[in-house]
Amino acid sequence: MVGDGRLHFSVLGSGSRGNSVLVTGGGTTLLVDAGLTLKETRARMASLGLAMDSVDAVLVTHEHSDHVSHAGVVARNLGVPAWIGAATLAASERHFNGTEETPELPTASFKVGALEVTPVQKPHDAADPVAFLVGLGDDTVGVFTDLGHVDDHVAAAIGRCSVLVMEANHDPGMLASGSYPWHVKRRVGGSRGHISNEDAARALARSVSPELRCLVLAHLSARNNHPELVRRAFVDHLGSRTPYQRWISYQDRATPLFDGRGDVVAGLGLESAPESADAKGG
Repeated sequence: MVGDGRLHFSVLGSGSRGNSVLVTGGGTTLLVDAGLTLKETRARMASLGLAMDSVDAVLVTHEHSDHVSHAGVVARNLGVPAWIGAATLAASERHFNGTEETPELPTASFKVGALEVTPVQKPHDAADPVAFLVGLGDDTVGVFTDLGHVDDHVAAAIGRCSVLVMEANHDPGMLASGSYPWHVKRRVGGSRGHISNEDAARALARSVSPELRCLVLAHLSARNNHPELVRRAFVDHLGSRTPYQRWISYQDRATPLFDGRGDVVAGLGLESAPESADAKGG
């Protein structure tokens, strides 16, 4: 249960219409990104039995609107800081009105309440994009979405995770034959765009720690991907069964609330079996 001294997390929503990941533990609750409206964030937290007033801070990964568009509103309404890099803040000023507390994101690990936060530089087409590791005791959740590829620096950080939220954005064939203009296809499929299913699976096959307990695949493209293609790619590279549970997150609903062991502790109507999670989306 929440409050047992362990880390807990949920992907509240992930995709081009808004991203936010909840991490809580030790009496401290963080939102990694605030791309969902205040009302929607509150509703999705409530579906997990959590009050939005418990949020202590927002961590901003980069300036793209599906990640930062409601960070200012959340910070102002809750009276909490939005930790954000200087270049990211400069690139996303329209989402803030200057009255929020926006402490500059350190380059090294720092504490927010009971939680240790480590920014991780990542390859993406933004001003100063970062992923985050959030740790409590022996548990570390990594949030790695919006990255074009997994370089050595990112791979080392993934290897530190006991639970992991990882992008599997697109199927290259669907992207190539889809309706996006050529320049958008080139951007999405580029080394600083969004990682494909196959590349994400290959990267995890060589990067994950033996201690990994739960993997949630995130930021699936609505136009250029499908859960079955994601499942197939990860089965090809990781096998049909793994020592950790595999889930897929979606745009329109939160995943269950997981603990640091990857076990489901809240989430009405959601199953915890790994294979049903892959097939039905968690």
